[in-house]
Amino acid sequence: MIKVCCCTGHRPQKFPFEYGKDSEEFNAYLQKLHDKIDYAVSLGATHFISGMALGVDLDFAEYVLKLKKTCNVTLECAVPCPGHNSSWSLKDIFRCKEIIRQADEVNVLSERYDGGCMFKRNRYMVDKSQMVIAVFNGEEKGGTWYTIKYAKNKNVQTEIIDL
Repeated sequence: MIKVCCCTGHRPQKFPFEYGKDSEEFNAYLQKLHDKIDYAVSLGATHFISGMALGVDLDFAEYVLKLKKTCNVTLECAVPCPGHNSSWSLKDIFRCKEIIRQADEVNVLSERYDGGCMFKRNRYMVDKSQMVIAVFNGEEKGGTWYTIKYAKNKNVQTEIIDL
């Protein structure tokens, strides 16, 4: 039975279409993400972990918060380090803060930014989870690819959404 599910995926610039634009491609991506989260719930998932990066992570967290209104689920924010969002637009910073405000649990995993804090966050999420939802553009490099490989090496069920 799946109890904990986390998510990994790309930031907006790595999408093969314009992220956030009300388009057929973007809406199809969101629907696939929502369907995978619903699937995790159907398998018994009650605790969800978001890595709180721009793009997939925030989309994942917002849908889990929506589900909280009708399902017995919790959201954990695994923040890589303080100020991880300091270079974001004000709109995205507000979005992140609003998710954190509504989360059931917030864990900051490194005291400061360094070259490994994002990977530390990704390992933390996978190590706590029985399922990983991965939104993947096919590039075999970077954090999403690393996290998919790490999850598979740990024999964690990995559900991939191809972009």
